[in-house]
Amino acid sequence: LVEKFYDYVKINNELRDLDLKKNLELKTELCDKAEQLINETNVVQAFRKLQKYHEEWRELGPVPKELREEIWNRFKLATSNINKRQQDHFEGLKEDQKHNLDLKTAICEKAEVIASSEGDDRDWNALSKEMENLQAEWKGIGFASKKDNQRIYDRFRAACDKFYNAKRDYYSNFKKVMQDNLDKKLALCEQAEALRDSQDWKKTTDQLIGLQKKWKEIGPVARKQSDAVWKRFRAACDQFFENKSK
Repeated sequence: LVEKFYDYVKINNELRDLDLKKNLELKTELCDKAEQLINETNVVQAFRKLQKYHEEWRELGPVPKELREEIWNRFKLATSNINKRQQDHFEGLKEDQKHNLDLKTAICEKAEVIASSEGDDRDWNALSKEMENLQAEWKGIGFASKKDNQRIYDRFRAACDKFYNAKRDYYSNFKKVMQDNLDKKLALCEQAEALRDSQDWKKTTDQLIGLQKKWKEIGPVARKQSDAVWKRFRAACDQFFENKSK
């Protein structure tokens, strides 16, 4: 029984030595993998892999006592390097996001100046081109931080909406004004045509001159109709003055 007992002790020690050796091999392999992560281009992916290696490390048993501290320090050093790399990455990311926010804030300020411009003499085509350039510039800038990104986008969108709504309202009103001007000029054409065959030379001359003054006071009409309505009015006046000359 004593011999059998010591046989069990011997077997147990041998198995424990094998187990310690196997654990050392596996932990060495994890150290190799962790050290290779420093070359991983994707920092976030490297950090995730490192967490997986830590889970595997915790599931492994002990290594020989004399190597325990050495192997752990090796793994810890690799971990520190990856953690620092990730920290540097996110610090750089924060700086980039802050820079992007500054750039987008400047664009918002420019867009708000354009959107707030007033006056009927505004060059809508030039302003539209400026706004389009700002939108293209915006698309070329990366994201701001998560807490700022939606807010700064909403600010820029509000400035764009304000500008394009004002532009739409201007052209809608402009078309109405142009139509009113056309109606007024057509009415003058009808009055001039009613007078073109008159032989009351003095009175009709004064009336036509009065119509011509009114014509000049009326604003522009649409370009496609401007020439035709002017020729119609001019023809009626010319016919009377030719008759008068004869």
